[in-house]
Amino acid sequence: MGSVNDDLGTLQVVAESGSDITAVSAHIVSYGTGKEVARVKPKDFALSSGDRKSGVWRTKEPLHLDQLGDYRVDVELTDADGDHIAQTSAGQLSYYVVAKFSALTVDRRAIDRDHRDIEVSGTLYERWPTRELRPLAGRQVDIDVDYWTQNTVSTDDAGRFTGSVHLDNGAPVQAVFRATGGEPFVLYGESELVQIGVDQIPTRFISQVSSTDIDDGEAVTLTAKVEQQTAQGWVPLAGEAGGILFGPKEGRTETVGGFTTADDGTFSVTFTPWDGGYFQLALDTTEDPFLQPSTGLSDLVHVHHGAVFTDFSALRTDERTVHAEGHMDFPDGFTPGTVLVTVQRSPDGQDWSELSTVEARWDGTGYYFFADLEGSGEAQYRAVYEGGDGFQDAVTDSALVAG
Repeated sequence: MGSVNDDLGTLQVVAESGSDITAVSAHIVSYGTGKEVARVKPKDFALSSGDRKSGVWRTKEPLHLDQLGDYRVDVELTDADGDHIAQTSAGQLSYYVVAKFSALTVDRRAIDRDHRDIEVSGTLYERWPTRELRPLAGRQVDIDVDYWTQNTVSTDDAGRFTGSVHLDNGAPVQAVFRATGGEPFVLYGESELVQIGVDQIPTRFISQVSSTDIDDGEAVTLTAKVEQQTAQGWVPLAGEAGGILFGPKEGRTETVGGFTTADDGTFSVTFTPWDGGYFQLALDTTEDPFLQPSTGLSDLVHVHHGAVFTDFSALRTDERTVHAEGHMDFPDGFTPGTVLVTVQRSPDGQDWSELSTVEARWDGTGYYFFADLEGSGEAQYRAVYEGGDGFQDAVTDSALVAG
């Protein structure tokens, strides 16, 4: 029990009993003389929290003592059963003046590359245990940036102060009083933090790839440029670093490597991807907080994995029907979810018409497909696979079927 931390003139008593506590009183005693300097009567206390069997009592008003300092607190308690106890040195009252700040005023809430100085102003008060506020004149105030003192200024007769600090990044700014002597003695106090941000310069990537369609195992070259926005428009950003990944927008990516831009803001890299995706670019601005940490995305690069027919035949089964069959293989280890094969017919090997599209299924030796087709007369037949974005196109040699 003792002073309330943020209200030093208020006395707090914590007590509990088997029955309701009906009276709380306290004696404030000088450590130096051993004499009582004030008595706090039961009517001066009010239950602040808890209940009367186990609660916290506080004085309704702050105490008014003649001298600042530390005082011994003796307590007396009475409960509903009539039990009465008195405890000497039950706690200590810290009766001091505390430094209090008004809200800080800053001339800017964000810095930029050309404006990094912040002017900070406010008012310092002394808060007495009686809750009276008075301007604290002629005292030193530290202005801290990111919890380190950068400037120390003095208050005027009205407790006002003004000082400037220099920031190289976003940081909290705070005014602090560190009890550096003077009369009366005033305890430590600090203002609320003011967070100063950074106005960052927008940046962007401009990129192109050497090809958006490559076969498995082929390389693709990315050429890119990093620019920053200025009053004159977008200009190259030289000597900046970053990283490059390759892969789908969502899913597993590969690390391509890092880059550093040339004097014209450009860089290039050659990479052999294992599957289709994008070059994903990120600018590292940890060394320059005034640059926006932008990202970029190249055009989509399609990687066409291998697709081949391993055999194909077409035989007439009767004068109006032809049976075609064959196998496909995907040698790169990538297989489409559904393998669709189209069988085509041509009377002269030049103009082809589609007859049937069938699904090829694994039979232990390859992806087998077949089709029974209507067709009379001599003609050539072949099978075609369209690989789309992820696989190569494939076509069989033609097979001549007599009429």
